[in-house]
Amino acid sequence: MPLTFTRARPENIAAVQQVYRTIIDHLGATIDYPRWHQVGHPGPELIASWIIAGELYVVRYGVDNNRIVGAVVLNHDAADGYGRADWAIDAPPEEVLVVHALGVLPERAGQGIARFILDATMDLARQQGLRAIRLDVYVENTPAMRLYTGYGFTDLGCHRIDYGNYDLTDFHLFELVL
Repeated sequence: MPLTFTRARPENIAAVQQVYRTIIDHLGATIDYPRWHQVGHPGPELIASWIIAGELYVVRYGVDNNRIVGAVVLNHDAADGYGRADWAIDAPPEEVLVVHALGVLPERAGQGIARFILDATMDLARQQGLRAIRLDVYVENTPAMRLYTGYGFTDLGCHRIDYGNYDLTDFHLFELVL
C-alpha cells in the first residue's frame, strides 16, 4: 500500500498527538535515545501549534490512506545554537528548511518510513527553492545520527543548544546541501 505525505490539518490534532504519545511511551519502555520520554517532548500544545501554523506533516498508510504512521515538523526556525555551526551554505533562515520531531510509529519502524519522510522533505525543499536542510540530534541518539549520515547529511559535530524547558543541551548538527 502506498504512503502519502501531506500537511496535517486542524482536524488531525488528536490523531497526531496520539502518534507522538505512542512513540514517547514506546521510548520510555525501551531505549529513549532522543530523550523524548524523559522530557515529555513534543507535548500536546506544541503539536497543536505546529499543526495550526501549517508546519507539521504526516505520513499516511492504509487502504484509504487514513492511518497516520509518521510525522515531522518542517519550518525555518533554528535554535540559537545553530548560529555557532560552520555550515557549508551561508544562507538566511528563509532559504533553509529545519527538520524537527521526526517520528515513526514503533510498529512501523524499519519499514522505510523515515526515509520516505526524508525523501518528501527533500522534494518539498527543492520545490520551494531552498538551499539546505538542517536539523539537530541529541548526542545519545545514535540511530538517528546513522540515518542522517547514511542519507548524505554532513555531521557538523556536537554543539550546545538551549531549548529552554528541557534539560538537554548537547546536540549534533546536520546539514544537507541541496
